[in-house]
Amino acid sequence: MGMTIFGILLLFQLIPSLLGASQEPASRWDLLYTKVRDGLAAREEARKELGELEILLKEGYDLAEKKGEERFYFPLRGYTPHSIGGKRGEGYKPGRFDFFDGNRHKGHPGHDIFIQDKDQDGLDDITGKPVEVLAASSGIVVSVHSDWQPGSPVRGGNYIWIFDPGKGRYYYYAHLNRILVRVGDWVPAGETLGTVGRTGLNAYPKRSPTHLHFSIFQSVHGYPSPIDPYPDLIRAIHK
Repeated sequence: MGMTIFGILLLFQLIPSLLGASQEPASRWDLLYTKVRDGLAAREEARKELGELEILLKEGYDLAEKKGEERFYFPLRGYTPHSIGGKRGEGYKPGRFDFFDGNRHKGHPGHDIFIQDKDQDGLDDITGKPVEVLAASSGIVVSVHSDWQPGSPVRGGNYIWIFDPGKGRYYYYAHLNRILVRVGDWVPAGETLGTVGRTGLNAYPKRSPTHLHFSIFQSVHGYPSPIDPYPDLIRAIHK
């Protein structure tokens, strides 16, 4: 017997949700992080939800197929560790950083990687082109902010969060200009994520040289804690 009109309508209603099922945990992560960032999430509830979302993110992707990409790339095309701010990794100062403090967090849990941009136009002084931001490691894009405007209090400006379900690590890329990935995308190590910019509360003013802020967080039961990426950065593959 053929499908009824009601059955056809129900199927069309279900198709979008079925197609978006694999992206749902990432989209929920994005919404949760926005609340955490803006100080609108209760700490313990947010931590519990984050832990649950990490389980779903790990279950929602075929890690057997995604394995084999263990390489670590320097996150700026055409640049080397000599571009990292400070001496011998001293720029990493996590202090009393707490992920759930959101936009009001303390410390500097990462490294600033500076580009050659004396006129602060966001372009490399030698090539005259934007500097590409590369995925240091493979993972799932779980949050993107791409509409930062001067006057916004968001410290990271245009940013990307990527979760590596195999290692339980988050990779954070901040102060971007253009962003080329979307929440729910799987990105392999070395893929272009966007371009370096001057977005962000403290990165936009003239006093700040143009740079990428890069951080790595190891998550244990839904509590991301910063780890120093400097050892990985100095051994990274360059493109």
